[in-house]
Amino acid sequence: MVTFNILDRVFFVRGLKYGTAFTIDVESKQYLISARHVTGDNATISSLKLFHDEMWKDLRVTFVGASKDPIDISVFAPSVRLSPSHPLEPTFAGLILGQDVYFAGFPYKMWSHGGDLMQGRPLPFLKKGTFSAGLEPNSDVKILYVDAINNEGFSGGPVVFASQKGNDFKVVGVVSKFKTEYEPVIDKEDKETGLRVAYNTGFMVAYGINHVLNLIRANPVGLVLDT
Repeated sequence: MVTFNILDRVFFVRGLKYGTAFTIDVESKQYLISARHVTGDNATISSLKLFHDEMWKDLRVTFVGASKDPIDISVFAPSVRLSPSHPLEPTFAGLILGQDVYFAGFPYKMWSHGGDLMQGRPLPFLKKGTFSAGLEPNSDVKILYVDAINNEGFSGGPVVFASQKGNDFKVVGVVSKFKTEYEPVIDKEDKETGLRVAYNTGFMVAYGINHVLNLIRANPVGLVLDT
């Protein structure tokens, strides 16, 4: 079960594409995180679209930074506070291979009503998977492979896990894509046609939250939160 402190930090956004974003708080400043292919990575970006009250509204943002290929992450500072400071530590600490992880977002532009709880914002879809591989200690690029069917629209959403101690949730990564493979197209006589079809392998690819923290440390211009 994913707790409300996760849901209340997730947003339906539109930049270059439709997708998902979420907030984290670092050193009393708030940041908005998404996938680079959703929002873009241009330093001149000054606004994104947020879905609220069943319409798209402009949100002024300050570009904090974006990771270089292959890492698919962009970070912004919102012009207004987007969510309360719910506990959500950005860390790998405590994540165990084979553990359940969860991710939230808006697949195929779908959402549900959250009522008064969400104060006009859409309630995201939730999915569960298994942390199968990744986070190699000798690699500068931290990738998580999750055994789960990812869908278009989850990109930019948070990957979270429950701590073994206390059952509090932590954010470990940012959803990027699903692993794609190609299979030959067979005709009625079981002969290959020369065509190939792409399919979702069932492995979701996410990039580690450390890359978000690196961007923030390099340019800590987030929205200052009231103390």
